[in-house]
Amino acid sequence: MNILEVKNLNVSFEVDEQIYPVVKNFNFSLEKGKTLGIVGESGCGKSVSLMSILKLLPKNGRFKADYINFSGEDISNFTETEMQKIRGNRIALIPQDPMSSLNPLYTIGEQIVETIKLHQKVSKKEARALAIEALRQVNIQENRFDNYPHQFSGGMCQRAIIAMALSCNPSLIIADEPTTALDVTVQSQIMKLFKDIQQKFGTTIIFVTHDLALISQIADEIMVMYNGHVVEHASCSDFFNNPSHPYSKGLLDALPDEKKSSLNTIKGQPPTIKENILGCKFHPRCDFATEKCQQESPPRLKIKANHFVSCWLKENF
Repeated sequence: MNILEVKNLNVSFEVDEQIYPVVKNFNFSLEKGKTLGIVGESGCGKSVSLMSILKLLPKNGRFKADYINFSGEDISNFTETEMQKIRGNRIALIPQDPMSSLNPLYTIGEQIVETIKLHQKVSKKEARALAIEALRQVNIQENRFDNYPHQFSGGMCQRAIIAMALSCNPSLIIADEPTTALDVTVQSQIMKLFKDIQQKFGTTIIFVTHDLALISQIADEIMVMYNGHVVEHASCSDFFNNPSHPYSKGLLDALPDEKKSSLNTIKGQPPTIKENILGCKFHPRCDFATEKCQQESPPRLKIKANHFVSCWLKENF
């Protein structure tokens, strides 16, 4: 059973009175209890596509979709009031920077209690008990309940944000690069925490990251984005064992490896939102590009069950 289905999502931004598309024909579905990893270089549309689903775009952002089906409801036309009942309650967001997401004027416990009371009809005493339990789930003891964010390390702040996300027992968690600012040891702890959460509660997770090695530890499926397009969508094992798009292969080849004497790179730079590239958006950086790649956008091709790629090289697969 799918918990989330997105059909033809398009996102654009107005800059200097010009409209620039940043996410084009974004489609995917996610089965309940699974983890989807979304990867790609900065600016490819990973975060903004998910923020549009939650209707958290900045004022100059615009989006439209055929539908966004969450747990059987099309939320694409929900009002802000209706979305407020979902955000932080049924869908929880874990942002990139925990320090800037916590209010320095309130204790950690107060901020989790506020989230609980906003979405659940409980007393302050009951909310406090739920908040303490949420902190315990992320290995933060009750005696830290009244600490302020500046009294927490970066890793503890991230765990506090995760506790806040868990406090209302959401069915879907969107984790937007939650380990970016953390050292390797803390990253490992956070990844283990996500695994434990999923095993214990059956929570569905969308995990956005640049770190392919990290996502291999948790994802059931991997979606690769480039210039606002999904170029490959596959199971985790298929992606790592049989990447079918040149961009996917480039990302994997760029991973550090003790057997390599030097790191491989993808030539060139990702396009900006003001660049209008005809054909396949990756062709200026692709070693295998043909004249057809330069003129026509490739369709979404099925390699096998649950493995799709947008690349002319695979048209006769």
